[in-house]
Amino acid sequence: MRLPKCITILFMIATICNVSSYASFNSCEKIDGDCPFCKHPFLAGHNPVAKVLLSSVDELVSSAEHVEDVLKNLSSSKNIQRFDNPKTGLHTSLFYFCCHSKKDVNQIKNALQNMNWTSFIIKYNSFSCNLDHDGKTVYLHALPSNQSPLFHWASIVEQTVESYNVTINHPRKSKFHMTLARVTPEYPTDKAVELLKNFHFGETRLCSFVFENEIYHAKDCPNGHYFLGTKKKKNEDNNDSQY
Repeated sequence: MRLPKCITILFMIATICNVSSYASFNSCEKIDGDCPFCKHPFLAGHNPVAKVLLSSVDELVSSAEHVEDVLKNLSSSKNIQRFDNPKTGLHTSLFYFCCHSKKDVNQIKNALQNMNWTSFIIKYNSFSCNLDHDGKTVYLHALPSNQSPLFHWASIVEQTVESYNVTINHPRKSKFHMTLARVTPEYPTDKAVELLKNFHFGETRLCSFVFENEIYHAKDCPNGHYFLGTKKKKNEDNNDSQY
């Protein structure tokens, strides 16, 4: 039995509407934090990134593995480009130094080595997404609901680097996150965000970060380990002064 033409058209419209509402990414951040194209050809591709490596944090690895299974069950594999390996690839890109000369990069390294900053806790307690430059990729990631400490840290980076006479070409504007997967625009991203937006992945203390294969430590984390000694000694001195 053949359906009447008007019913067929209505069915097609309903199907299209259903697909577009299912495969949506309206909740995604539209700012792509990656480096843009460099105006000077000789600088293109020289965009070092300061990042914190997170695959050593067991809680984050376990959570990422669990969420990977959840994300796989929301859509067919054709809409998933790839997952970052939780055991080797988890990280948060802290600062993109875009379109700098080698001379600039050396100055940046000197600045970061002497930067005055203290460690703080990053709680990955939310889930969101952002769009890539190319419009063909949607990034899914865990992120802190409170972004203030990280943006404050980024402002210290900018001020420190500029004090070494290096211009910041790409100030930090996009939200800090830990990428979990890359999917196509056809993936039901908004559904994933709604499902996982309050998921607690875990937390870590930002004691150090990596830049150009070198490690840079906070002043209260000598050798990468959080040290309470200075604070404790100060409290002891205050107690002594009372007697």
